[in-house]
Formats: sequence, C-alpha cells, structure tokens
Amino acid sequence: MFDQVKAGKQIALFRKRKRLTQEEVAGRLNISPQAVSKWENGRTMPELPILVELSELLECSIDQILFSVPGFAANANFEHILLPYAPIADFTGRNWPRSMSKPAILSAIKLFMGLEERRDTMNRQINDDTEYILQSAFSGIAFGYSWEPDETWESCLAVYGLTCETHTRADYSEAEFIRLAVQHILGGYPVIVIPKEYTDTILATGFSDQGKILKGLSFLDGDDDKNSVMSFGQLKSFSEWYAGDSDLLLIKNGSKTVSPAAQCREALRKGYTLLRNKTHHFDEPLVGHGLVIYDNWCEELRRETNQGSAVIECMFPHLFIHYEGKLRIREFLELCLHLTGPANPRAFTLAISKYAEILELCEKCMHEMLPKTPADAEEARAMRQGYIGILQRTRELEEEALEAVASIAVNGK
Repeated sequence: MFDQVKAGKQIALFRKRKRLTQEEVAGRLNISPQAVSKWENGRTMPELPILVELSELLECSIDQILFSVPGFAANANFEHILLPYAPIADFTGRNWPRSMSKPAILSAIKLFMGLEERRDTMNRQINDDTEYILQSAFSGIAFGYSWEPDETWESCLAVYGLTCETHTRADYSEAEFIRLAVQHILGGYPVIVIPKEYTDTILATGFSDQGKILKGLSFLDGDDDKNSVMSFGQLKSFSEWYAGDSDLLLIKNGSKTVSPAAQCREALRKGYTLLRNKTHHFDEPLVGHGLVIYDNWCEELRRETNQGSAVIECMFPHLFIHYEGKLRIREFLELCLHLTGPANPRAFTLAISKYAEILELCEKCMHEMLPKTPADAEEARAMRQGYIGILQRTRELEEEALEAVASIAVNGK
C-alpha cells in the first residue's frame, strides 16, 4: 500500500546512496531545494514527469520509490549473470599454440552474443580456432612479432555488427567506474577490462557485490590454456578489478556490419604492407613487424657470439611467438582462399606452401635445436650459426610468399 511518508524516506535513502545533497538533486531537476525537502519529509510527492526524472537520477525504479521494502531486502546483494545468447559447443580446436589474448577475447564475444552461424547437430555454436585465426589477422597481431597495432577493437568487432566504447580508469571515481560496468551488463552486453600492466584481461558477463566483483573469463598473452577457455558456465570472480590502471570497453551494437570477405581483403592488404617492412621502429630489436625482424634476429645472435656467451638468450620464447605468427598467416591464407574466392588461387596456394616450409624449419628448431644446452661458448657459436642459416632461409621463403600474393594484396587481383 502506498505511504507518502515512506516514499519520502525512500527518496532520501536513494539520494544519500548516490552521495547527492538536496540542493544537487534540485539543480539536476531544475526545481527548488525546498521541493526536495518536502518530498523527503512526506509532505508532498513529485509529479509523474519529475518522478521519472528522479528515478533516473537516483538509478532506481519508480516502484522502489513509491513502494518501500524492508531494510534488509533493500540492501540485498544480488548476483547478476548474463547467459550466452545461444548454446556453445565444447572447444574443438587446438590447445596450442593459442597464446594471443585479443583474438581469443574477440572469438569469445562472438560466441557469447550467439553470432556464430556454424552449428553442430545439437544446434550449438561451433567453438574452434576459425575465428581466432581470422581475428589474429584482422587485429594485425599475426603479422607482427611480439607486437600489435593500437586501436583495432572497433574494426575487429565490426565483423560481428558490434562496436565498443572505451573508458579510462583515470577519468572516473571508483564508484563511477564500477557503475559503468554494472549498467552495461544490466543492459545485456559484456564488458572488457584491459589492464595497463601485464596481467589478465577480463571479459565480464556478470557481477556481484554491487559491481565490486566482476564475473567472467580471464585471458592472458602467452597463456594458451586461458585463451582456449570459452566456458561461460564456469565464470571466475574478479574483485578489486577497478583498483588498477585500466581501460573499460563497453561492447555495443554497431551501426554497420563489415563482411568477413571484405575484412579479409583489408587484412591481407595491411598484412602485406607490414610483412614487407624493412625499417625498424621500436626500441627492442625483436619487437616490431616485417622482414627487418629477421635481420635484427641474426644480428642479436652475432652479438651474443661476439660477447663470448655460452648461453643463447634470443631464441626463447621468441621462436615460439614467431612460429605461431607464421602458422596463423598460413591458416589465414587458407581461409582467404575459401572466403574471398581470389581470381588467382594458385598464388595463394604457392604462398601457403612457402609458409608451410617456414613452419617445418621452426619445428625443427623447437624440437631438435632449442632443447639442447650448449656445453661452452664454442658450441654455442656453432648453434647460433645454425640458427642464422635457418632464419636467413625463412626470410627467403617469406619473400617468395609475399611476392606470390603481391598483386592480390595490392590490387585485389
């Protein structure tokens, strides 16, 4: 039963929770502070249009103002979890290598939003490596080496008909930052928390403790196991997620959808330019993109030899990162062959074969050479010469692959 006095107390309660004064509420609603005081004292009630504005300002429903509930229920801490929009099959791809977190997160978003058209016999979305391969290329990560270009989230999400809005922790108070995530999840969309330091990136699809704890999945560059998990039925809890320096990405509906074929062609064009690069633009010799990395790598090996080092430092983990990048490029070209229907499929087939040779050389290094520990500086020198020879050969193979797809990448023919 409606009680005007209790309704006034509810207005006061919600105002105080928002840490607003009566004067601030009055200013926001363009009314006098005396009017707010009369509401809270139970002497009058706001008219319906003002009541709607008031509920939006205080972030509560009109029913919560008009029909008060017992104090313990008003303070109840509900857990809010979003379920995937469509069922998801168990992961059927490769568990390794899958070391890059960004394409893994993008793959998870597609599955969560129910946008994967491929379904198994139980009408579950097929969960494999296909999207991970594509997003590795769309984001540019596959074409770099321990490197990725900035600001690619929106273009990657456009393939799903989605976009995102970025908010930086430094621009908000703790309460405001938490509220951004809570309101967005309540609206039916996941959020991504991207820390500035090297730690887990969170794809959150729920919350508890009024948003101070997010519920979701964690992803981390270099962690193949984490980046293979798409089990939205087993969410982890992340407390104090708002305490560090981070960005909050709010996933939203986009204004347009970019076709996978068009995105493949654009990724091929950009990837070709990146892979042809012969100029180094970064502080670290093995961070960057293009053919220049091969030259830097060989120079690092020679530097270690000149220092008389018996330890080969510049092969691990860089060789594994190199291997995954070239594997994803080969797989991306295979998908391009299927998705874009290039006018010259033989060029793609030739490039794919060249990357297959590169991968064979990498596997030889990883399985036969890398596990061996040099006995002394002289043995290390000999092993480095072997690595240099392999890197020089892989450089030649990559140049041949790029030459094969040059006309397609540059002219689309």
